[in-house]
Amino acid sequence: MALSGKLTKKLVENLGAGRHGDGNGLYLVVDPSGARRWIVRVVVKGQKNKKGAPLRTDFGLGGADIV
Repeated sequence: MALSGKLTKKLVENLGAGRHGDGNGLYLVVDPSGARRWIVRVVVKGQKNKKGAPLRTDFGLGGADIV
């Protein structure tokens, strides 16, 4: 289940495996093991992927319990 909008503390603690959007490129990634981490997805200016689309890169921000 993909969500968009602001994730609350309760949602962060209870979401199942997958990538859950919080808006503006910020995602909570939940592993099948239950580990949770925040990433931000950005477009690299002027760079293109193999298909010619803008190059997107994920940057890890840290574990959900720390951030």
